[in-house]
This record gives sequence, C-alpha cells and structure tokens, in this order.
Amino acid sequence: MRRLYLLCWLPCLAVATGQTYRVVGPREALPHESTAVKELQDYLARRVKGDVTIGGRRNVVFQVGDTDLARENGLLSSQLPEEEWHIKSFGNQVLLNGGGTRGALYAVYHFLEDYCDVHWWSEYEDYVPPAGPVELPALDTSGKPAFLYRDLYRTHYPADAVHFAVRIRLNRSGDIPIPAEYGGSFNYGPPYHCHTFDKYVPATKHLEASPELFSLHKGKRVGGQRHGQLCLTNEALKPVFLDSLREYIRKGEENARKQGLPLPRIYDVSQNDNRRFCECERCMDFVAEHGHSGLYLTFVNWLAGEIAEEHPHVYISTLAYHYSEPPPTGGVRAAPNVVVKLTDTLTNQAASVLEEENKVFKEFVEQWKGFADHLFIWDYAITFSRGLTGLPFASEFYYGDLYRHYRANNVSGVFWEHENPHLADMYELKVFMESKLMEDPDQNVEALIGLFMDRYYGPAAPHILAYRHLVDAARKRNGGVVRWFPKIYSFDYLQDDDIAAAHRLFEQAESAVRGDPLLSAHVRRARTGLDRLTCLRGTASLCYRDKDSKVEQTKTLLDVRSAGNRLAESWPAWAERYTGRRGEPRGALKAVNAQLAKHNRTEVPLASVPERFRGRAFYDFNAGAFENHSPQAVSLVSDPDSPCGYAFRSDVKASHYYKLPFVIGFYDQGARKGITSKTFKQPLGEPGYNWYQLGPVTIPKDGYVYTSRAWTTKLQTGVDELVGKTFDIWVSAKLSGPHFRPGSTGSDHIWIDRIVLLEPEASQED
Repeated sequence: MRRLYLLCWLPCLAVATGQTYRVVGPREALPHESTAVKELQDYLARRVKGDVTIGGRRNVVFQVGDTDLARENGLLSSQLPEEEWHIKSFGNQVLLNGGGTRGALYAVYHFLEDYCDVHWWSEYEDYVPPAGPVELPALDTSGKPAFLYRDLYRTHYPADAVHFAVRIRLNRSGDIPIPAEYGGSFNYGPPYHCHTFDKYVPATKHLEASPELFSLHKGKRVGGQRHGQLCLTNEALKPVFLDSLREYIRKGEENARKQGLPLPRIYDVSQNDNRRFCECERCMDFVAEHGHSGLYLTFVNWLAGEIAEEHPHVYISTLAYHYSEPPPTGGVRAAPNVVVKLTDTLTNQAASVLEEENKVFKEFVEQWKGFADHLFIWDYAITFSRGLTGLPFASEFYYGDLYRHYRANNVSGVFWEHENPHLADMYELKVFMESKLMEDPDQNVEALIGLFMDRYYGPAAPHILAYRHLVDAARKRNGGVVRWFPKIYSFDYLQDDDIAAAHRLFEQAESAVRGDPLLSAHVRRARTGLDRLTCLRGTASLCYRDKDSKVEQTKTLLDVRSAGNRLAESWPAWAERYTGRRGEPRGALKAVNAQLAKHNRTEVPLASVPERFRGRAFYDFNAGAFENHSPQAVSLVSDPDSPCGYAFRSDVKASHYYKLPFVIGFYDQGARKGITSKTFKQPLGEPGYNWYQLGPVTIPKDGYVYTSRAWTTKLQTGVDELVGKTFDIWVSAKLSGPHFRPGSTGSDHIWIDRIVLLEPEASQED
C-alpha cells in the first residue's frame, strides 16, 4: 500500500511562555501512529511549562511514525527490524519511529521515560514530574527489546486499560488482546495459549464414544482439564487432533483479518492443567526411552510437520510442565517450527536463579537450549497458597540474574504469571522490574529499584528500600524458601525481631510522608504484606496453663491489633480500584474483605479453667485465635453463654455441611492429608457448650484444627512451641436450634468458643 508522507501539523502550545513545540505524524496515519502522536501530545502537555529545547534549538517539532523525515533518513517502519525504536534529532526536528506496528510507540514511551522522567506504575497510576522547561542535548538513541515475546499475565483491570502493557513495552497482555491502535499483540491463535488438549479434543465430546483417545489412569480412561490427558501414542488421535487444529487456525486468521491485526504466529498444543499422564503400556514404554517431554514433543512435532506446508508462518508451542519439565532423551528434539515453553515450578522465588538451591531449574534452562530452537519461559511472580498470596519476599533484587541467564541460554520469550494485584506483595515495584529487565537485562538492578523508590514513595523511599533489604537479608540469614505454593512456615525466615524492625522502618516511612495522601497510600500499600504476616503470626499468641491452673505464659508475639487496624483502614480503599476477573467494578473487594475477616481478630479475654481440665496442663485458645474462612456464613459474636464471652458462630442454613453429623478434625497442610477426625451424630450433653474430644495429635509444622464438615472455622497450630509434640485436642462447641435440639426455638447455629491442646499426663508427671 502506498503511503502519503505529508505531515499533519498538530501544535501543542506551552501557554505560560508563549513558546510552541509541535507533534506531527503522517497525514494518513495508521492506527498505532495516531496513538503514538496522541500519547506524546497528552504527556508533553502535562510535563512542559516553558521552553522545549533540543541541542539548544527551540521551536521543536516532534515527528512521529513514517513521516517525510523518516523516509528521507532511511528510518521508515518497513526499513527497521520489528520493535526496534529510534529517537534522533535533526536540528530542531526530532524523529520518533520504529519497526513494525509498535516501534513508533516504543520510541515515544522511551522519550517520555528517558528524557521527561514520565513513568507508568500500573493501569491506574502514572508519574509525571511538576511541569517545567525541558532542555535536552541533541538526541540519537535506539534500542530493541531483548526478548521476542514479553508477557505479564495480570488480572483485575478493565479491558480498556490494556495501554499500560504497551507503555511498559510488553507485546502481549495476558488474556486481554492489545488492539491495533496500540500496535496489536504478539498473538497466539485460538483456542488458548496453554493447557489446550481438552479444547482440541474435549472429553465431554469424545470420551464416551472414543475412550481410547484419552489417558489411562489407574486402569480407567480419563480426560478433561482437571482429571486427565490424551493418549499420545494412539494413532487414531492424530487425525482428530489435526482436524481440530486446522479449524482453529482458520478461525484465528479469519478473526485477525476482520480486526486488522497481524495473523497469529503461534498455536498452542499443550497438556491439560493436572499432574496425571497416560499410563498405558505404549505410552509408558515410550516414556522409558524418551521421557515425558519426548512423548509430547514427538506428537507436537508431527502436528507441526503437517501444518508447515499449509501455514509456513505458524509455530506450534507446547509446555514443559511438571513431569515434562526435564528435557527429552533418546534423540528427540523440537522441530524447527515448535516452541517449547518451560515452566518454572521448582525455584525459590525469593532467591537468585544462580543460587545452589535453584540449581535444578537453572540447569533445565541450560539443557533445553540444546533441544529446542525456540525456547520460552513460563515464570511465576505469584504465590498461590490460599491466604498466603502477597506475604513478603524480596524477589525484585534477583530479576537481573534471571533474565541474563535466560538470554545467555537462547530464551526468546518470557511469560510471567503475576495476577491478583490486590493481594500481591510490592506489586507495582515488581511489575516495574519485570518489564524493565525483560526489555533490557543489562540495566542496573539497584539503580532501577532506586528510581522506583524515589518516584513512588518520595521522602519515604530510604525507609521502604531499607525494609526490602531487611527482608532479603533475613531470607539469606535464615535460609528462607518461598516456592509457588508456600506454606505459612515458609515465611518463618522473617523472625519476630525482623518483623518488629520492619515495622519500625514503616513508622519512619509513614512519618516522612504524613500530610501527603497519595504517598501515604503508597506507603500503606507497601506495608500490607508485612501487616498480613503480622496478623497471621497472631495465631501464635499462646496461653499456657500449668497443672496448678496458673497462667504460666501468655505470649503475644507482635502488635497484631495495630496491624489489623491498618489493614482495615487502608487495604479496601486501595483495592476499590481493581475490577473483578470478569471486569465488574470494584470486583476485587470481596477477596480483600474475606482476607480481612481472617486477619482482624477481636481481643477475647481469658476464661476460667474448665473443671474437666483442672489439675492438667494445656494450651488454651479462645475464639480470638480462630480463622474465619467463610465470612458469609461465619462470624465472631459476643455470647454470654461462653465463659470467654465470644464465639465463632456458623449459620447452618448457609450450607448443608453445617448440619449433622458434627465433625471435628485435624489436617496436615504440608503433607496434604487428614491426620484424624471424629464424627458426632448428635450433640453431646445438655444445651449449651460441651467439650468434644478429637483425641491425640502430634502437631506437624503446618496444620490446623477444623470444627465442622465445612472446614470454615480453623485453628492454625504451626507454632514452634507446639510442633512435634503430642496433645489431646478438645473443642468447646454449642449446637443450638431445632436441627440440633428438637423442640428448641431460634435459628440453627454452631458456636465454637474454645479449643484446648491438653498435654499428656505422662509428660506432666515428668
């Protein structure tokens, strides 16, 4: 298509001084060029007050995109490598252009960042310095992102805020497409970018009629995203899968043409999101010789070969995930048009990839270089354990090591999974570092962190930076390991003294920005993870009663109440900005409020020693120590029937799991198994509170007592003073209402006011 290079003059006036600068683009600008012009106009209008001078020249004209100046100097988008960007001054003319549909945008964003000190922290926040003159030297700079594919999977932002991804030089934005006006995406074609077996050959459609196409697990053919895979050695699978793949390619290209976007480059063919694999004899024999990844690659290579002649521009991607992470054996390697995406499910996220404990994944990256021409990485900047997402660990110091290791081993694409910003630890800082170093791994990590700290926290920056160094130093000193599914004890590397010292730093930080609402909100945001950990540690507040009924030890480790108050005051206000996963306004608040219900504990007074346990030594936990995992059904209420004055009350009508039989039990989260449980078909004793005996339990490092079949009222027991010891566990419960006590009146409720860990009599005699 022929392009007219006449200029569209769009003046932007610096009104205060009467000086002018202009931002211009091609008269027949393409969508991304129009966006680049507007972005530069809008931000310069906020940034400039006074003169703009370049190399001493005034009356500056910024030429964006394929203008005459670009054509005259051989800097048209068609003459440059895709995504390469250039900023070059010619007297008072400044050209900002680049290759493909994103190069001009990247040139504009680099000019704003590198020369105007403009920054983007999230979909909701940017930073523009106070308006003033802009005086710059003659310009001649260029660059190109280090990785072909750059993606941060984020959630809880509206679809119309996808511009943030382009501003930080991502070329894909998770599940939300980047439209043509922002340069489009590095596109995967349909059906999805991962875990696609069940989309090509759905179990709901094929399993009943053709079970042989699906994985054999424990003697049964199973399929589906959560329960099974495909039988890749079954020749009958090939034509079914290939037909489905061809149809998705047809749809993908048709949709791209309709939207004016580049045709998708990659179609994913990868295992379902579960740890099962086909156990049939043919598959197991193949795996014995070539490994699980060899089996997957052999199947994907065949598909890629069939597609290559019809669609030479198309690549097929597949995952190396869980059991298929190790490279193949026996001579199998990825075909030239196959992309392997290696997942990082093994590393300690809080440590450098170069540290000894991360050796396995580090070596997987090095080894896969020899088995695939095109290697992508699927990395995790999130911890998934329920209730623990967002606790503190200082991974930001090690992203430089990680990206440089990837680049050194021919990695050409990086996908970060980093969702749930309303829960995450230091989200804005980590996204800033992830995106900056994904573009250029050679940037100075400390300098980047310092830049962010200064601009985002203002006078509080030194204290927040000291806090992050404290977290990192504690991890090194105490051997902290934070994997993608951590346990609460994974954060024991932050000892109580460390947490107390961190809070002192935050007191200084809050004092430094007092009176500035925005910076104060930023500081509170940074403190959220620490406050949440403090509240979780509050579970470790112990009351020990010796056999003479004396309270020998009341141990309140940290100021849980203040931490809870700060969270209640600041966290929901911050979370209001985030949508739900489906874009509903303020949709993240529900998750935040659910976490607050767990963190905010009422101070419940100690009760007298129960007659049943008089003369025995025990740990005494009242309702102030319990966790609420269903705020809709469970609440902490005052109750005059309880000697403690408070109880966790469960509304039976909320779920049939609250109905009889009444069940109490103990679950080991670390081992992922129940240790013991006890079922009561009817309430014990007379109406009111009665003691229900669970029995002896040796306390594991990460376990809890649950107090109904719904498992929504829990007592965490992972405290050093308890771990490894055996206790007889008793639960004080009141089961009220006609469901439990026929003939009684009122609503049906379960009330839990106290849990006792009774020491064995033998240990007390000692």
